[in-house]
Amino acid sequence: MLLEALLNDTALPGDDALFAVTCSWSGTSQPTARDGMVARAVPAAVHWRSDDLATQPGYHSWHHYFVARTTVDDPALGQLLLLVASDGTDGVLLADRTLDWLYHPFDGGARVIAGSTDARDGLAAEYNAWLSPER
Repeated sequence: MLLEALLNDTALPGDDALFAVTCSWSGTSQPTARDGMVARAVPAAVHWRSDDLATQPGYHSWHHYFVARTTVDDPALGQLLLLVASDGTDGVLLADRTLDWLYHPFDGGARVIAGSTDARDGLAAEYNAWLSPER
């Protein structure tokens, strides 16, 4: 599994901890509850920050980020990834505790933001069959 490979490259020995970031959205700066299915998949998440990502004056598009610790073998992580894969949510990020990389799953695959060009090139070589032809 790609997440396990990412962890093996950066984690401390025996450390399989991940940060799982999930989102809710609103027109105000006050955090809103996450979708019920997301909240059930990652119930321990706490509000981390909110950002207004609107690009037009007078329009607000707040993203509210919630973070929780998980592991690659946590059934809740599997639930969350299945929810993303079935287009039940988006805005999910996973990272190791050192934040050396980010894993952004979406309903058609995933993006990895590697910590270095060497790490990126190594992943591209290892998982070449998974790469989009549009890269």
